[in-house]
Amino acid sequence: MRKLMVTASAAAMLAASAFAALAAEATGAIASIDTSAGSVTLDSGQTFMLPSSVDAASLQVGQQVTVTYEEGSDGSMSATQIAPAVQ
Repeated sequence: MRKLMVTASAAAMLAASAFAALAAEATGAIASIDTSAGSVTLDSGQTFMLPSSVDAASLQVGQQVTVTYEEGSDGSMSATQIAPAVQ
C-alpha cells in the first residue's frame, strides 16, 4: 500500500510539473481589445483569448501587461492570467 501511495504521489507531482512547463508568458503593451470576442492583442502582434475571469472592458489600450498563456495544438493562445507588468 505504501509503495502505491509513493508511486501515485510521484506521478501526480510529475504531471503537475509537466503542466506548469506548458505555460508561457508574454509582456507588452495592449495594442487592441476585442470585447465581443474576449481577446486582447499585444504590440508584438500576439493575440490571446481571455479567460472568463478577466473582464476585457477593464483593460486599456497602451496598458503594459504580462500574459500567462497556454498554446493550443492549433496555434491559438489562451490566456490563463493577465496582470499589470512589473516595471
